[in-house]
This record gives sequence, structure tokens and C-alpha cells, in this order.
Amino acid sequence: MADELWKKLKKHCGGDSLPMHMPGHKRRGGYDHLDALSASLDITEIDGFDDLNDPRSILRESEEAASALWGCRETVYSVNGSTSCVLAAVRAVCPPGSRIVMARNCHRSVYHAVEICSLDPVYVMPERVPGTPLPGSVSPEAVERALGGTPDASAVVMTSPTYEGVISDVGAIAEIARRAGVPLIVDEAHGAHLGLFGAFPGGAIAAGADVVIHSLHKTLASLTQTAALHNCGSSTDVDEIRRQMSVFQTSSPSYLLTASLDGCVRRLAETGGRDLIEWRDALRVFREKISGLGNLREPVKAGEGVFMTDPSKIFITAAHVGLSGTELDRRLREEFGIECEMSTAFGALAMTGQGDTEQSLARFAEALLSLDRTIVPGRAAIPEPPYQTEAPERIYLPADAVRMKKETVPLRDAQGRVAAGYVYSYPPGVPILVPGEVVGRDVVEALASLSRAGIRLRGVENDSVEVIAE
Repeated sequence: MADELWKKLKKHCGGDSLPMHMPGHKRRGGYDHLDALSASLDITEIDGFDDLNDPRSILRESEEAASALWGCRETVYSVNGSTSCVLAAVRAVCPPGSRIVMARNCHRSVYHAVEICSLDPVYVMPERVPGTPLPGSVSPEAVERALGGTPDASAVVMTSPTYEGVISDVGAIAEIARRAGVPLIVDEAHGAHLGLFGAFPGGAIAAGADVVIHSLHKTLASLTQTAALHNCGSSTDVDEIRRQMSVFQTSSPSYLLTASLDGCVRRLAETGGRDLIEWRDALRVFREKISGLGNLREPVKAGEGVFMTDPSKIFITAAHVGLSGTELDRRLREEFGIECEMSTAFGALAMTGQGDTEQSLARFAEALLSLDRTIVPGRAAIPEPPYQTEAPERIYLPADAVRMKKETVPLRDAQGRVAAGYVYSYPPGVPILVPGEVVGRDVVEALASLSRAGIRLRGVENDSVEVIAE
């Protein structure tokens, strides 16, 4: 196996080569902010270091190592996160103006792909996690019904696992899509660890999806912004996917990020996934420790509405005893120095990853147990935010709506108007309202409820939203 990219970078940058090329800092020390960020290894595409958008040597070898690791046809690296992978995948398989079957809880990047390609989306509503406002699994039956009513669909797109760790029956959905003759694209950004070395449940690649997208940085030992697109299906065009990646990915990729991707893949392969197995075992010990919680709960469990769960996600709620997720998040941060991934009115999400240990998770467990003892039952339950059971009525395609004349109106006056922009909380970045959809009473109530709970909404400013001008 070739030397890791970072070793090659270190050797080159430690020599006496004079950099008459980008970047402008010239790898020279003395810039405190850059010294702290390892800028001494920051280069551009120079001789011997390949080209991420047309890899033929060291980067191609690394991508091939990634393909072997995940067991797919071809892997394409991304330093623009999963977002560029989603955009490239959708544009590669969906002709402009075609119809697409997609889960309503897809990330906003899928909606942006729909907009860019002028696609006509047909939504599949995920089931609900019982007793929560959280989206559950996408059922195979719902996908089959959607495809039955959309014989001209160009693709099926879904998210699995969700932000909260809900996994869908990708195998059954892949078979349904195959029978319908359309590719299945799975945004598995939060599941790069799934299926590797048997440490965690199987992922979408083994389940038969055609294109699978991973954010390596979300759960694995790789820098933020690193991701990979895995081309798995025999019917998907490898060359077209690479071409589209070059459209949506920077033409000046960071070698700090590509070295991070390469190092992550090679460590997993060379250690046989030892880190993942230790992480899995630490999670088991963690859950044994928190089994005595009385007021705090983990509501996301396999069963009705949930095909399977990703044990690496820890979603905690105490809404039933009057403690909101935002308050839970604040107390963990201020009293215990623990920063959660995100919070909602209903609960708080803690994401674990390859770098977690039994010690780090023990600290988190002790914090939860300590906080649990301070909660006095009897407070009124936090009102549950409305759950979107169906997509709002659509008047215009998103691609058309975003180009129409707009005006901003107070949320209370928006009912019955047509949305001109996206509205979503971030994270997780799943749109509640999409351009071209009618702002119904249920949407107004849901947005008002989220605002009261202290959830910041993108697309809502000063309790006002953009609508199409009349």
C-alpha cells in the first residue's frame, strides 16, 4: 500500500522545494493562525500529488482503497461535504424537468438539487417515532405506492439514518426501486460507520442502494467537510457522476482535507476497524450506566414506525416532565461542560463518533444521571410540536417559485399565501416549507410553536416569511 498522503505531504513540505505556486502563504511560518492550523502542509495540485477532480495516481489509489473498504463499485472523494455529493448524484441520474420520488425528510441539499434541475418532486412521508414529533423510517410500502403513481420517476432519494439515528429498510426499498427500473440514492451522511467490520448495523451499500453518500467527518476520524460518494449500481454512469462532482466541487481542493480522507480510510483498513469495535463496546457500557435513568429517556427505539436504529446517536428527552430539549442542552453545557449536537423543544441530540472512548461516554453518563436526579416530576409536560403528516399543497415547482417576485409578510398573515423560500431549522436542515407550497394553518402553528421554544428557524426573520407577491 502506498504511503499515506499526509506522510508524502510532510516529506515534500519538509524539504527545500521553493513553492512558486498557490497558496499565497507559501507554507512560511510566522502567521499564528496558520501555524496553528498546520498550514505548513497546505499545497495545491503540484507534480506528484494528483488532482481530486481527475484522480489518476495517489488520490485514485486512495479512492480505490475506500471502495474496497465499503464494498462498492467506485468511490469519489469530496472536500465540499455531502452537499456536493447529493447535488452531483441527483443531477447525474435525473434529467432536467423529470419527476423524482423523495422522502419529505430529506436534507435541504436534496431540495436544492430539485431546484437546480427543475425537478418535479413526489414526496414520501416518513412514519412517526411513536410518542415523539420525530420522523421515523420511510416504509417500503409508501415508496412502492409513490412509484406506482409515478411511472416516469427518474430516481428515489431518501435519508437513512436520520439525524436522530432512525434507519429505514433500505434493502426492501432498493428492491422496489430496482423492479421499477429507477436508481436509489441514499443520503447516509450520518452513517459512514454502518456495516464496517460488523461493529454497527449494516448500511445502505450492503442493502443494495445504487448511490450512497457519506460524511466521513460526522462519525469517523476525518476533518470537517470531508465526504464520499459511493457508486454501487451497475446502471449508474460512473463518468457522469465524476463529471457532476467536478461541477459542484471546488477546483482548488485542500490537501489537508484530502489527506484527512486518505488517513481515515487507511487507518480503518489497516487496524481492521479496531476503533469502531472499541467505540461500539463503549456505547454498550454507556447504556448500561444510564439504564437507571428515571426522568430522562431515549425515545428512539426499533419497533412501530422505526425499522432499526443507529446506536451511535443518543437522543434524550424529558419533555414529559416539563424539561425542554433546549433547557436540557443548556444545563448539560453550563453545569457539566458537555456540548450537544443540537436541541429542539422535545429533546437534545448527542452524537458520538470514532473518537469517543469508554471514558468520554462515562463522563456523559454521569452527567445525565446527575441531572436526572435534579428533575422534580410534576411540572406540566412540554407541548409537543405538530408533526407534519403530509406535504403542503403545491402551486408552483420550487425552481419556478424561487424566481418569482417576492414580498415579506408577518407569519400571522402568511396563511393561504404561497411560500417563496425555504423554512427549516438548522440542524437538521430538513425543510418544513418549500418554495411554491401553500402556507397552511398547520404550518403557521408549527412555526410559531418552534419559535416559542427558542428554535432558530432559517427563512423566518422577525416573525416574518417570504411569500410570492400577489
